[in-house]
Formats: sequence, structure tokens, C-alpha cells
Amino acid sequence: MSINQNGIYVQPQQNIVSTNVVSATPITTTPTQLTTSISSLSQQYQQYQLQQQQQQQQQNVQPTQQQTINIESPINCNLKLNNVNLEKITTFEQFQQLDIVQQSQLFNQLHESFLNLSSHDGKQIGRLKIKQTSIDVINLEIESNPNYEVIVQNNTKKFYFKGMINSVGKQQGICEDSHFLSKDFTTIGVADGVGSWRSVGVDPGEYSRFLMSYIYGQTLTTPYLKPYELIESAYRESVNIPGSSTICILKIIGSKVYSGLVGDSSFIQIRKDQIHFRSNEQTHKPNFPYQLGQNSVDKPSSGVYMEHPVQENDIFVIGTDGFFDNIFDQEIVKAIKEVNSIESFFKCLLELAKSKSQDPEAQTPLGQRIGKVGGKNDDITVGCFVITKLNK
Repeated sequence: MSINQNGIYVQPQQNIVSTNVVSATPITTTPTQLTTSISSLSQQYQQYQLQQQQQQQQQNVQPTQQQTINIESPINCNLKLNNVNLEKITTFEQFQQLDIVQQSQLFNQLHESFLNLSSHDGKQIGRLKIKQTSIDVINLEIESNPNYEVIVQNNTKKFYFKGMINSVGKQQGICEDSHFLSKDFTTIGVADGVGSWRSVGVDPGEYSRFLMSYIYGQTLTTPYLKPYELIESAYRESVNIPGSSTICILKIIGSKVYSGLVGDSSFIQIRKDQIHFRSNEQTHKPNFPYQLGQNSVDKPSSGVYMEHPVQENDIFVIGTDGFFDNIFDQEIVKAIKEVNSIESFFKCLLELAKSKSQDPEAQTPLGQRIGKVGGKNDDITVGCFVITKLNK
């Protein structure tokens, strides 16, 4: 991806407002009707907390939002948490390291005030002595208020991404694109480093690799963050990294995919062999995409952030401009009708994009826009994923 004849994108300082920007304020989820046993847990928990507060008031000790809670008496709640012994979970680190959180992401609606690394790291989160009964809660969500009132609810609509993603450089051994797939298969990202940085001695792939590496780490330590928060945190940490990059992130939370992008890395959602949604690329002018990094006035807030209800078997194709500039949407739909697996679909699209990028006679979306024939010889990143139910 080239930017200007001198190599670096520098735009006059001015406020850039994208008409496509959707507020990145986290959406609060209201718990649904709870079962009798789960309601019992919440009520008894509140009663215990009220008793503790009354005792402290009698001792002239005012409770604070930062106090730790240690429940020693058994709570009469009929839950079975897939053989997880909650009695032994007393610190934030232990809670965070549970496989049930990191891999299945059953606890994926964690309220920010409950898991605030700066204020609660290492604090006790409270021990709940759970009696096992016949109720098997497969998927759980936890929400907390600042006083640590924990509400547990059953939620059977949990999905993850099943598929493949890869980056291919236009030159052997050199690739300015980067990508990641989170360990729990709920978050995907692609980034495209701006190639013109090479003219000033900077590896264009360094910035894109940093973004993907940092966000991948965030998915391990703070799995509840949405795309805007992931992009913003990586951007803040990248101040000493030379270069710039476009970025696109997809994350599944519950029965929705949350998307965030800055620039011309993008994605499409396919349902029943038809394009259900296509993201809009962000460019200041042709071959001049929005980008994060040094000397760029574009910020994470310049991007587009949305949420997309999903159904089982929906397919997402995510990629950099090296893919979408060479492949028409109709070619993607045609390919999906001709294969019988997501792996075959991925291989078909990757090979088609590589072939067209090197074909001087190819008809491409970019060629249509600029009135030229021939493929765009660029690094290519593409990922193909089908929405699959948890524990299917």
C-alpha cells in the first residue's frame, strides 16, 4: 500500500470526522429473567452484604467500593460450574487464569468496574461455596456493580469463529501485513503496514505486527474488551513504534459480532450464500486510507465501530486491501457455492487472490475504480470463518 511520492502520509492538522463512526461507548447488557436458584444466589448475596455493612456501621467503619469480600458461610445455590471449584478462587489472577474464561469465554460479559486491573489486581473477589445439583449451567455471564454484587445468568447463545487466516507477501520472505486469531477463537484481527515507510529505512510491517501482537495479548488478559477498546489500547502503547497501519478487528460476544476498523482493511458477512453485510472502507482519497501511527492525524476514534447480530453458519471474510482490491464480492459468493468446507473456501479465495494479483489482464475492483486493467500486486491477508455454536 503506497501513500505519497515521498513515502510518508502527513496531513495538515485538522479535525477529521467520519460520518460512519458509531459511538464506542460500551453497551451495558441487562440480565434477563433469572431462574429461581440463580435469583436465590443474588438475593442471599445481597442480604449477606447488607449484614456486613450494618456490622461495619456499628463499628464506625464505613464500607467503600474498594473493600474486598470474603464469604465464608455456604450459599444455598443450586449450580454446577463444569467441575470448577469456586471455593479456591480468591484472587483476580486465579479468576483470570481459568480455562473456562480464557478458552470457552463463558464469563464474557464482565463488567469493567469488577475487573479493573489497576484497582483490583490481586484483590479477593469473594468465595462462593456452591452446592452441586442437577442444574448444569453450560454458558455463564457475570455482571457486577461497584459494590461487587455478582449476578449469574444462563445464556445458551454463545458462538466462536471456526476457520483459517493467513498472510502472503508479494515478495518471498517479506510481508507488511499481519493478523491474529485469539486463543479462545472469539477475536480476529488484520493489519496492513503502510509500505512507503520503507523509503525512510523503516520496516513497514513492524507497526502492523505490533498492533496484532499487542491486541492478541489483550485477548488473553482482558477478554471482555470490545474492538474500540482493543484498538485504543494498542494505539496508546505504540507511540514509540515507527510506521503506520490500517486495522480491522472482529469479536464475538454472546450472539453478536462487534467490528472495528480504521482504513481499508475490511470484512463481509455472508448468510445463506448471500452478502448480508459489507463494511465500508475508509479513505481520504484513492490509495490514501485512514491509518494509525506516526505522522497520522487519524485516531482510533476516526474508525467505524458496529455490532452485528449473528446466526449459526454465518460466514465472515476478513482481509486487507491486497485481498479486497483483487476479488469481487460476486467471486466470493461463487466460491462459497462451489466448496464443501470452510477450509476449502479459504484456500480457494487465497489462491484466487494471489493469481489475480499477478495477472496483468485481470479484472479487479480496484481496476474498475481507477479505470485500469490488471491485478494489484500487494501483500494479501484473508481469513474465512464460520460462526459455530459453543459445545456443539
